[in-house]
Amino acid sequence: MEEPDKEIKSLLLTQETIEITYENDIIEIITKDSNGYKKIHDAWLLEQPMFISDIYKTQMRDLNYASRNNSTSLLQLNDFFQPENYEDALKFINYMRKRDLTFEKQKWTVVVP
Repeated sequence: MEEPDKEIKSLLLTQETIEITYENDIIEIITKDSNGYKKIHDAWLLEQPMFISDIYKTQMRDLNYASRNNSTSLLQLNDFFQPENYEDALKFINYMRKRDLTFEKQKWTVVVP
């Protein structure tokens, strides 16, 4: 989130944190609590909210609710960001970092003359 133009070098998922190491060796640590999930939500979903064609709707919805301290969504995100789910977590983070809905929104917008 802090290095949008850099590729992710590695991802470390612990019980308490999501640690992202970028290709320039900068490390970003996100806590797995409502504050950390709010940071993710605000960075990725404030300007471009969930859209009909998004493939990670469940995680996006959970980010929205977890950022408001919803215990069920917090648990679901904590379960998602576990070491045994490394590949899916990395795919989700990469998807969200590169997500641009400009073209997609045009397909769904009707222009009335």
